[in-house]
Amino acid sequence: MSMKNKFLHPTKYVVIVILAVNVLVGVLMLFSFLSARSRRLNLYSEQAAARWDNKDMDYAEISLFYSEASGLDAGSIQNIRNSIQKKLYDDSYLSEDAEGRVWIDAYCGHTFDEVRKDSNSIKVNVYTVGGDFFQIHPIPLKSGSYLDMESSDVNQILLDEYVAWDLFGGSDVAGMKLWIGDSVFTVTGVVKVDESKAYTQAYGEYNSVYVPIESYSRKDAQSGDKFDEAQLDTSDSTGSSGNDGTKALCYEAVLPSPIKNYALNVVAEAAGIEFKSDEEKEKMRSSLNFEDIEIVDNTARFKMMQLITNSRNRDYIEMRANDIYYPYWENIARHEETHQYKSLCYRAWLLVIPILSLIYACIVAFNILSEEISKLRAARRKY
Repeated sequence: MSMKNKFLHPTKYVVIVILAVNVLVGVLMLFSFLSARSRRLNLYSEQAAARWDNKDMDYAEISLFYSEASGLDAGSIQNIRNSIQKKLYDDSYLSEDAEGRVWIDAYCGHTFDEVRKDSNSIKVNVYTVGGDFFQIHPIPLKSGSYLDMESSDVNQILLDEYVAWDLFGGSDVAGMKLWIGDSVFTVTGVVKVDESKAYTQAYGEYNSVYVPIESYSRKDAQSGDKFDEAQLDTSDSTGSSGNDGTKALCYEAVLPSPIKNYALNVVAEAAGIEFKSDEEKEKMRSSLNFEDIEIVDNTARFKMMQLITNSRNRDYIEMRANDIYYPYWENIARHEETHQYKSLCYRAWLLVIPILSLIYACIVAFNILSEEISKLRAARRKY
């Protein structure tokens, strides 16, 4: 039998091998898909919108990231809030007699400092947070509770488990006292630290603590560039009046998004961001972001089309053209984007095998059908 005939008349053994290979490919694709999905769902900071989704409305989680020089003070945050609130009200997604809250927001700054207990002190990342930070970032608790953002006592502190161990030798330390500079802080609880490689890399050299943003005054901000949350209207977002703190380098909002990009456009408009048209993008010499602000739609970032769109700039991902600060959860999400894209490419390559198998099956079926038709025609001519 010629090679052509062998190709067009596969044996049962060949058919079984092809079927077995396709079953194996199907299993590998399913495993890759479920593994990628599990990794996405484990990013609790990227799942805030999913926690707010309901049968009547889809939600989106939008983040703004700023450089140190362009961070947000209390007045700037209030302006963003007012703009979002007004837009939701004008579009009838918010009403004065509505029960419950329609949207939430959070913000945070970052600096380094030393915390001490008695004569023992360690250098830490200090995340100065406000709004509904722990609703958007439900960091797993090891003991105690999150910061009480509605309390009049703003000198609270939440430790990660390594800081708790270094200072107290354990994790059951709620109610204990420690110092940052001359200020005494009360420990509310201890959060777990993820031991995965990506978290370890993003977390950085120092362990972390979280304090209310209005309780913290930067040592190098003597000139008066301080955060005063007393300026904020907290009618639709938690917070407490207080005194000083760092600028917010990250602002996040979870809000209704009934149509594609609605929430993204609402937050962009509130932050004064103007999106470029496709024609304007084509004329640009560089696709890098040279601005001091960046907006991210966390709800859409892991969708297939968004991963493919972002892949156009993947060759330049290591290039930075600005000083925008990314907190560790954003760096982890950016790392996961790369992993999700690789997983998507892996499944796409695997998909080639069943596609080729289907094409081969069609060719064989067409050949068999042609032979049967030829036999019928020959039988008719015979009679």
